[in-house]
Amino acid sequence: MSCPSPLFQGPSDARSKISVLSSPDPRIAPAVSAVDRALDWYIREVPGVERPPVSLAEAEHLREVLAGSRPRADEYFEILVNFARTMYRFGQLDASVPQVNLGDTLTALSLVPHPDESPWTFDTRIDTDALAKLQFRETSVGLGRAQRDNREGWWPHAQKNRAFIEDAVRQTRGRGLAVVLGAGHAFDLPLVELVRAFEKLVLVDIDAEALNATVAGVLKDPGLRARTELRLLDLTGVNGQLVRRIDEAVASAADAGEARDRLEALCWTYRLAPPRLLPREERADLLVSSCVLSQVSWPQRVYARRVYERRFSSLPGPLERRWARHFTYLELRLQQDHLTSIAGVAEQVALTCDVVSHPTVLDAAGTERQTGQAIPTLGVPALLERVPKLFVVQGHASWEWGFSRATRAGNGARKDVEGARLTAPE
Repeated sequence: MSCPSPLFQGPSDARSKISVLSSPDPRIAPAVSAVDRALDWYIREVPGVERPPVSLAEAEHLREVLAGSRPRADEYFEILVNFARTMYRFGQLDASVPQVNLGDTLTALSLVPHPDESPWTFDTRIDTDALAKLQFRETSVGLGRAQRDNREGWWPHAQKNRAFIEDAVRQTRGRGLAVVLGAGHAFDLPLVELVRAFEKLVLVDIDAEALNATVAGVLKDPGLRARTELRLLDLTGVNGQLVRRIDEAVASAADAGEARDRLEALCWTYRLAPPRLLPREERADLLVSSCVLSQVSWPQRVYARRVYERRFSSLPGPLERRWARHFTYLELRLQQDHLTSIAGVAEQVALTCDVVSHPTVLDAAGTERQTGQAIPTLGVPALLERVPKLFVVQGHASWEWGFSRATRAGNGARKDVEGARLTAPE
């Protein structure tokens, strides 16, 4: 079904079953209410629709999961994604449809406990062992190499990214504190402009070497440097715990099958109470999360596979899809927790992210062409499908990033990048 039928009209007055959930964090309430209304509306309207994208039974199943009356299981994940994507498409076509997206549903899910879960703590301190095992330093060096090897493709992206952030500066009333996440190499960040615009600039990254080198190379003026604070933080808040649990799951398994079961359970039972990145006594005027969202969740999958295959053999081909489904779920949750962590901590948020990657190859004539494959880094083709009602979208932009050139030796990549300027709801 490509658009709402005449039956999909108007809000529902049915009492929500999700509303029994409560959170001590009021930031979460708008997202939960949005999912609440959308499910009520869908369940009321779907019986009159032939071949709906999500059946009535599936929608009721999802509501029970979100109400905590039915345990989470891997089969509900596809239902959740399908429901969220369906409602987002309907909302784009008809403003009277309850507005909800995947970001809202994942946020609501964060309130639902799992009977077998172990507590997770949001701790942004750097765990050096986890940092080494997840190879963050190697990744940072690789990004620097990619930028040097593809300057022509990176320069237009950097210009667009800087311009988007500079526009957010102009829209920000306060001039006390700006915080930049993923400051690292700062290829695409207007650091000098930011430190001149605000009384204090906080630069955050996980790679100390890259951060120190950037500040030394960009902020040469002692006066500007004096107003700049460097913070080394693990933006996921869980990498140390996650690495230890991956190690334990594989080491304690009697065989490969048990190891896979343990890693799958680790993915499905992950749940973090709504995190907050900045201390409650600290509020920024502007917070920039630049090309961070897609990066907070990929290394964990790579590490888990490396640990598994080091002890056992390579992952069998038929199990690739199953493995991918479990870790995709974990990655989406980690990404959503990053968005939650920056909600309500600043007057304005400038969020930029690579959203879809398009592999490229050289044809017989040596011309670089896209393969036609599109790889979403956020599980959806648009950034706004991941922005929950914790935020109000005040501005949006998109551009292309020529990330790497194809060669005879390997594929290249072009990325779709989007930016969203966000504020907290009134």
